[in-house]
Amino acid sequence: MNYINIHSHSLENRDGIVIYNALNLNNIPKTEENFYVSTALHPWYLKPELWNNNIKEYEEVIAEDNIIAIGECGIDLSINIKADVQKTIFTNHLQWADKYNKPLIIHCVKAHNEVISMKKKSNVKQACIIHGFNNNINIARQLLTAGFYLSFGDALLQNNSNAAAALKITPLERLFLETDESEHSISAIYEKAAILLNISKDELINQMNINFKKIFIKE
Repeated sequence: MNYINIHSHSLENRDGIVIYNALNLNNIPKTEENFYVSTALHPWYLKPELWNNNIKEYEEVIAEDNIIAIGECGIDLSINIKADVQKTIFTNHLQWADKYNKPLIIHCVKAHNEVISMKKKSNVKQACIIHGFNNNINIARQLLTAGFYLSFGDALLQNNSNAAAALKITPLERLFLETDESEHSISAIYEKAAILLNISKDELINQMNINFKKIFIKE
């Protein structure tokens, strides 16, 4: 069994099965065994005057077989991009998820109510994964109740983090792990997650492989 790392911005660290997140359509590497790619319009890099053209261009790329997931996309209410613009673009991504049968990897900052509401309104059937979760238990419960998956990164390595507390209430079948932009290895994140969950690392690896095949490979 391999480590499963569903969200990485590094082309160098390929320990196990990795989904590399391409933030730029000009920087999409070739997929190969155990190396996959996701892409989407990240809210940080939206240019409102260009988003209409970008939407068409991104949809064409996302439709290709080499893109395994749509993301990271979502809503970030801490940035200086109008919420209405972000919501319009996120709506497109929700629609593409079902249209192209691909899960969503979601960037959500101070916007869990909006993301939950939009998921419900869209009636999206594909898995919606909140990446890099490091919020409080109440928000974790709301997201889990609404059918989201939660992915945790190196915040688990911080003692008494929100992520560590939220991990403990996340069902194993709704869980993923990732490195994102961290310099820590995916193995270190697995080791800490296994300790927090009070299970063996092998059991955790096995469950993440099951989750990966179910959501991304759809065997």
